[in-house]
Amino acid sequence: MKLGSLKNFDPSFQLITDSDQTLSVEGITDTSEFLPHHILFIKNKFFLNEYLQSAFADHLGIILDKKFQETMTPEQTEATSQKALWVGAVQDVNLAMSFLSKPFYDEKIGNPNDMVDGRQMGTATVHPSAWIAQGVFIGERVTINANVKIHHGVTIMSGAMIDEGTELFPNTTIYRNVKIGSNVRIHANCVIGADGFGYNFSKGVHHKVWHVGSVVIGNDVEIGGGTCIDGGTFSPTYIGNGSKIDNQVQVGHNCKLGTGVVLCGQVGIGGSTVIGDYTVLGGAAMVANGMKIGKGVQIAGGSGVTGAIEDGAVVGGFPARDIKEWFKGVAYVRRQSLAKDKKD
Repeated sequence: MKLGSLKNFDPSFQLITDSDQTLSVEGITDTSEFLPHHILFIKNKFFLNEYLQSAFADHLGIILDKKFQETMTPEQTEATSQKALWVGAVQDVNLAMSFLSKPFYDEKIGNPNDMVDGRQMGTATVHPSAWIAQGVFIGERVTINANVKIHHGVTIMSGAMIDEGTELFPNTTIYRNVKIGSNVRIHANCVIGADGFGYNFSKGVHHKVWHVGSVVIGNDVEIGGGTCIDGGTFSPTYIGNGSKIDNQVQVGHNCKLGTGVVLCGQVGIGGSTVIGDYTVLGGAAMVANGMKIGKGVQIAGGSGVTGAIEDGAVVGGFPARDIKEWFKGVAYVRRQSLAKDKKD
């Protein structure tokens, strides 16, 4: 897509820098990747500082929220103009993400043939040692490596890659461009790589943000039945090597799970959350969007995480806090309740 065509999708888009409108724009990126010749949306000081401080953020275009742009200092404006290939502004960054993500989604995903099996079309690559049951659908450009086992009813959509020794149990669906490492076990009825839950509300309409990031799963991961792992918005959702995920767990878009993370049954993790190595979440624990959880953390079942948690912490309750403090609070409330009952 050409820079000058962005206005066709968001009429509020205006170029701030004097840039060549025939420049190629290849997609949308975020601060976890800073892909060259892509768009980076900046709506506040936090994202601006991340961009300006990164050594890897050259050769991309910037779209600023108009209201935030008006608050920028002359020094920030000059630094942004010097660093970026081009700088533009829109009336509302969130709506611009919805409007601009659709054409890039159409460009990247295109019109893949997920109607006719890639083995029939000669577009899928399946290792001779792979064990594939009847009733499996394999899309175009899918790669299945040695000693993979795929059970009845599995759907693997176009562009997915499954490394050696991995096993997919019945009725699991692997969405487009998902990458799965070696010796992974994904149990029945899982959905890996569906669109994340991203919408922007304006004038009575929920405008969809179109997701192209997909999912990358490391080696030696096990995922329980009925679990859903959403694809990233513009960069992948990552599940680290050796992580173990129980049944009926929800992992939101753009989450980054480290090595050896354990998620017990019915855990729900909001989008863009980062979880450090060997952290454990007990059953039905909930994590809000965008949380940073350190390494070796233990989170009690049923807890609600609404803030950052440091390495090695043991927390519980809602909002989650040091577990000793939580126990003391529960004991105090119980004593007060019992004392009141005796007076009555």
